[in-house]
Amino acid sequence: MPGKYGDILENYQDEALRIVRAAEDNGIPLRIVGCLAFRIKCPEFVELHKSMDRVVTDIDFVGYYKHHRKVINLFRDDLGYKWVPPGFARASTLRDLFVNPSTGFKIDVFYDHLDFCHLIRFDKDKRLDVDSPTIPLAELFLEKTQIVEINAKDFKDLVILFLKYDVSQDDDDSMINGKRIAKILSDDWGFYYTVTTNMDKFLEFVKGLDKIDDEQRDLIVSRVTKLRQLIEDEPKSRGWKRRAKIGTKKRWYKIVHTMDEITRAE
Repeated sequence: MPGKYGDILENYQDEALRIVRAAEDNGIPLRIVGCLAFRIKCPEFVELHKSMDRVVTDIDFVGYYKHHRKVINLFRDDLGYKWVPPGFARASTLRDLFVNPSTGFKIDVFYDHLDFCHLIRFDKDKRLDVDSPTIPLAELFLEKTQIVEINAKDFKDLVILFLKYDVSQDDDDSMINGKRIAKILSDDWGFYYTVTTNMDKFLEFVKGLDKIDDEQRDLIVSRVTKLRQLIEDEPKSRGWKRRAKIGTKKRWYKIVHTMDEITRAE
């Protein structure tokens, strides 16, 4: 049965944008994260994304927890989704799960932050107000590079991000805010170590990628190098320096389960 905002759309992107518009109509900022967000922000590179066998498999959002009840009502009453009450696996997380009985779509809405290997906050500086319909470019970059066990699919998302966007020092939505990334990492050595390690891995991945030409490869490398320099140049906090002395002798990240594992647990 269609909800107030019409039938559920079978195309992931169309459905995600339908939800964002419905949320905005109700005064709820919901922003798209994950693979789909990269597609939306880099439309001219969608075919390249597909040629690398990168497949969109779900729709995820970030919202503010203060809108938690309104989000549930929106999905359940207006959008045609079933709300899945939190089970054990989600008991300690700010997250809601919605399932569409017709299409089988499963949608996660995270609140205030993404907290996986490292914490990415959106509530503190109202980061969901910076861009739409996705989270800001800086956080898109961090969403991928915070993954300790990063893999090829994550690198493929970063390929189209750096082909599309240069690096700047502010929240211009046509560029990646390198200053914000550098500032966040300057206060957390563990986060810094994971991100910079993954940047090195990403550059190696790009060198061997046969889906791009040399000009595109050089462009990606130059932009990643520019961002790395901003990160290194940012003054580090005392806490960062103390933790850096310990290094990898102590675990510097949180162990997390994949979303598939969490869903199966429920």
